[in-house]
Amino acid sequence: MTDFKSVKSRKTLMNPAWFSLIVVVSGTIYFMDGSSTVSLSQGDMYAVPSTAEFIKLTPSLKVCFISCKRDFAITNRFSKSGIGYIEILTSYSPFVISLTQTEINYLIEVFGFLKKKIISRDSIFQEEMVLLYFNLILYEFSGLCYKHSENIIDIHCRTEKISMRFMAFVHQHCKVHHDVRFYADSLFVSKGHLGKAVRNAIGMSAKHYIEMAIISEAYTLLADDNLTITQIGEHLNFRNSSSFSHFFKRHAKLTPTQYRLNLKF
Repeated sequence: MTDFKSVKSRKTLMNPAWFSLIVVVSGTIYFMDGSSTVSLSQGDMYAVPSTAEFIKLTPSLKVCFISCKRDFAITNRFSKSGIGYIEILTSYSPFVISLTQTEINYLIEVFGFLKKKIISRDSIFQEEMVLLYFNLILYEFSGLCYKHSENIIDIHCRTEKISMRFMAFVHQHCKVHHDVRFYADSLFVSKGHLGKAVRNAIGMSAKHYIEMAIISEAYTLLADDNLTITQIGEHLNFRNSSSFSHFFKRHAKLTPTQYRLNLKF
């Protein structure tokens, strides 16, 4: 990404509120995270924390880079395996992963596929292919974190572990339970403590995370033409189809019917 070298583009692309993942192909880039300086050189992979600030780079810098809203990373994931762990990583990763040359070459290839699909206009499945490669990069990142750390779960503090358990519970129970209190009680912590832990870990409220999980479920259900909007609302434990439609439109900016129609084009 040649434009990454300009200060303006970096400030635009590396929004602190977004999930940003960088792989250094050549050169060096420096970040300041609190009182610590983070240096990334060839073969280093880094999920840039919201607390990190760019300092400088060398002229020879070449990177593979993706950035997206955290909600996008959560709601557009294809699989629910690794729930909790992935959300923690896509929000805060305090370590640099040093990749092997084989791993670097593979990631460069996948990033290249993603770039081609983003700029391509000759495929009716462009959006699906973009999501496919995006998910592949996200899961490869998660797998590499497991591989290159002794036991990544052990380095998380107690609040992060609570957050990971919360997110696992959400994806198990969000179809029925929409209230933060249920999850706090299940984890034997106060509602306030859970909310603070989740916000510190992933940068959003516990309530918002639950809502994103419900929306993710709704997207999947709306793709099934055999289900009516009323049935989907009931399946997701809304009082009626009207309350489900209002909830869905507030987050997706479309009614469930409009969203379903868009899937056909």
